[in-house]
Amino acid sequence: MKNIFNYTLASITRYGYKNLTITFIFGVLVWLLSSVLMITNSLNNEYKSISKEFPDILVSKSYGGRSYLIEGNLTGEFLKIAGVKSAKGRVWGQYYFERNRVYLSIFGIKSFEEQYQKEIEKIAEVFNESKNPPFMITSKSILKVLEGDLKLYKSVPFFTPENSMIKVNVGGVYKFNHSLENNDIILLDEDVAREILGIKKPYFSDITIDVSNPSEVDFIAKKIAISNSNLKVITKNSMLKQYQLLFDYKSGLFLMLFVICFVTFATVLYDKASGLRSEEKREIGILKALGWEISHIINYKLMESLILSVFAFVIGVSLAIFFVYILQAPFLKQIFVGYSELKFPFELVFNLNFKIIALLFFVTVPLYVAVCIIPAWKIAVSDAGEILR
Repeated sequence: MKNIFNYTLASITRYGYKNLTITFIFGVLVWLLSSVLMITNSLNNEYKSISKEFPDILVSKSYGGRSYLIEGNLTGEFLKIAGVKSAKGRVWGQYYFERNRVYLSIFGIKSFEEQYQKEIEKIAEVFNESKNPPFMITSKSILKVLEGDLKLYKSVPFFTPENSMIKVNVGGVYKFNHSLENNDIILLDEDVAREILGIKKPYFSDITIDVSNPSEVDFIAKKIAISNSNLKVITKNSMLKQYQLLFDYKSGLFLMLFVICFVTFATVLYDKASGLRSEEKREIGILKALGWEISHIINYKLMESLILSVFAFVIGVSLAIFFVYILQAPFLKQIFVGYSELKFPFELVFNLNFKIIALLFFVTVPLYVAVCIIPAWKIAVSDAGEILR
C-alpha cells in the first residue's frame, strides 16, 4: 500500500498541469457554492434571531397609498380590547445624512426600550446617566461613518424640519448580538427624536401591541382593522411571512448561481467519466503488465482522486470562509441585500454550519471520486496486451 501511495504522489506530480487545472476548477466551484451557502445561512440565522422579538401586532396609519402619524390616544382604546397585554407608541423614522449619503434609523428610547432584545434595557441605564444632553447611543460602526462630523463639531449635527440644528453628543456605544439589528439604529431621547423627525405630541410613528394569548392575535388584529379602515394592522406571523417571501425570492437568485455551478461541475464530471486519455490507458496497461492487480489500480486511482478532490475542497471552503466572514463577501452579498449608496453596510456574523459543509462535501467529492474510478476500472479489467495495442 505504501508503494501505491508513493506512486500516486509521483503520478500527481507527473501530470502536474492537468491535475492543477482540475484542482483549480474544483476549488473554484466549491468556493462559490460554499460562499453562497454561508451567506444565506448567516442572513437566515440573523433574521430568525431578530424575528423572535417582533411585537405580536404592529399598527400604523395608512390611506391613499401613504403613511401618516398615528394618534397616541389609540393606545388607550387598544388596551380596552380583551386579551391585549400592552399597547405602546413608538417614535422612530429614517434620517438622511447629506454629508455621508446614508440613511440611518432614529428611535425614541422610551418607546423602544422594551422592543427587540433585552440588552436595550442596560443601554437605557447608560442613557439616563449621561451628563451632557442631548445625546445618543449607537454602534461603533455608525460612529465610524459619522467620524467626520464628530471631529468637526465634537458632536453629531441633526437638522429639524424647521431647518434648525441640534447638536447631539455621543452618550454611549452598544453592540447587539445581531449585526442586522444595530445596522443603522441611533437611540435618542424621545423628545429629541420627536423634534428631529417632526413628530409632535401626542402622535407616534406606529403602535406595538402584545397579546396575552398567542392564539388570539389574528382575532384581535382583525377587530382593530375593522374598527378603523385607515389603520394598517400587521401581525407577527404576517411580518415573518413577508420577510420569508423576500428571503426566498433573493435565494432564487442564489439558486441560479447553484445551477450554473453544478452545470459546470457536471461538465467536468462528464469529461472524466467519458473515458481516460490514451496516455492514462497506456499507463494502466503497463502497470498490469508489471504485475499490478485490478485492486491495486483501483486503489491508485482512489488515492489520486481523493487527494486532488479533498485538497481542492479544503482550499475552496477555507477561501469561502475568508471571503465571506473576513472580506464580507463583496459583490456576492449585494445580490441578496441589494446595492445602494444610501444603505448602511453591515457585517455578516460568523455562523459556520457544519451540516451544510458536510452536505457540500458529499455532493462533490464522492461524485468526483466515482467518475475517476469507474473509467479506470473498465480499463483495468481488460487484457494488458489489448490495452497497450
